Amino acid sequence: MAIHVNHITVSFPGIRALDDVALSFENGRVHGVLGANGSGKSTLVKVLTGVYQPDENCGSEIRIEDSTVAKFTDPAASRSMGISVVHQEAPLIHSLSVAESIALFKGYPKTATGLVDWKKLEQSARELFAFHEIQVDPKRKVSSLSASERGMVSMAIALGKDEDLKRTKALILDEADASIPEGEAERFLEHVRRIAEFGIPVIMVTHRLKAVHAICDDVTILNDGKVTFTGPITNISQEQIISKMLRQDQIVPEAEEKSSGSELPKLWELGGRSSAESAANEPALKVENLVADNLEGLSFEVARGEVLGIVGIADSGVSELPLVLFGDGRIDGGSISVYGKQLPQRMTPRRAIRSGLMLQPADRLRQGGVMSLSLRDNLQMPDEMSFWHKGKKDRAVVDKAIYEFDVRPRMSNMPFGKFSGGNQQKAIIAKWLKLHPSVLIMDDPTYGVDPAARKKIFSSIEDASANGVAIVVFSTEPEQLVNVCTRIIVLSGGKIAKELYKADGSLTRETIARWCYA
Repeated sequence: MAIHVNHITVSFPGIRALDDVALSFENGRVHGVLGANGSGKSTLVKVLTGVYQPDENCGSEIRIEDSTVAKFTDPAASRSMGISVVHQEAPLIHSLSVAESIALFKGYPKTATGLVDWKKLEQSARELFAFHEIQVDPKRKVSSLSASERGMVSMAIALGKDEDLKRTKALILDEADASIPEGEAERFLEHVRRIAEFGIPVIMVTHRLKAVHAICDDVTILNDGKVTFTGPITNISQEQIISKMLRQDQIVPEAEEKSSGSELPKLWELGGRSSAESAANEPALKVENLVADNLEGLSFEVARGEVLGIVGIADSGVSELPLVLFGDGRIDGGSISVYGKQLPQRMTPRRAIRSGLMLQPADRLRQGGVMSLSLRDNLQMPDEMSFWHKGKKDRAVVDKAIYEFDVRPRMSNMPFGKFSGGNQQKAIIAKWLKLHPSVLIMDDPTYGVDPAARKKIFSSIEDASANGVAIVVFSTEPEQLVNVCTRIIVLSGGKIAKELYKADGSLTRETIARWCYA
């Protein structure tokens, strides 16, 4: 049942997500797939599940047993070839029972009169769980399941038993362990190993190096769309894995390429935002004992003009924190203050913006901008009322922002969705920086953008901090933060695991990686 892929190349505007990838996944073995965000892991999963198709004329080939195709045209084609997948967020409805959740995927058994046969539904679920050695009562509400139980139930649904299992040629676990706490991980991983004993390949995309060394037979490392290692796990150490995961290009603005003076104050002056005041003796941002989602009493401060990096793996709390700070998440305890002014516990993004705290979100397509509107509309969206009947001022600010952040092409009336990802990102950052924020939170600002755009984004970060803006940068590519941050916080389990400082030499990409995966 081995699966072989050859010559898989996937390109998007300005980026090659996969570059002539060739891999083999052998039957009965657990194969770990590792890499930083942007390395190509998600793209590979989407190719194998029919969501993305390889580039035309790249010679792509997917071979499963005796069947060979150039690509899967859609998810149904992938499923028909026996590919099953479990994603990070288990597809279970919290308000339903476990048995009902299974029925949503497998179908409801009916009585002779056409009604739902509830007794048979629960019995089928019990038989499925007994086959997979899962100790879960089908009558339980999904909301009562632990993270590991949700993961195991999702795998059972994906695989089935008897004839369904015979049709399964591979199981892909796409970050399926990301939300599982460390204490439950061992139980989940034991179940993954049992699945491999059915004689199918288990492809495990994960950030957890401990899990890889615990149960994986083979490992593949992707870096910038290329395979930097593939082979038995016994042939590579953890230090070597980390080294091969890290990007080799440290793209930051060279000193000689920086302009002689900052243009941001001129942009702020054009928009009437040059007189922002702050309390010099107060931190720009102060977070005290913050409790929310996966955050467990988090405290830290950011000074005026400081660039603080925050990193962590998927279940560390790092993904929730940017939205919580911006008022787009429930706060159960603690406080957030901007220059000594405590923000209300029932925060909203509108209140955050009025307080001078702004967010460049990670999801560029759904949260960063409105693709159907023009570049001009997107740039003016947060403060459009300031330019009501002020067309000359509007044009001056927009044109200055486009020029200062090097958004290309310089066509303010072009639909935002027509710009490349890198230029969209530069425009999104320009949209917030032109408001002269006290604190700018940047969530993965350089993810999925081309090298030239990365260079400009780093330049913008340095320029803004030099002019007093406190910046908090979250990144899934932490090695890129070494050159722009004076300090980095590593999160683990919703708390600070380690603080690394440039001043004492502890802030290196190797130490960041080690603490992230510790």
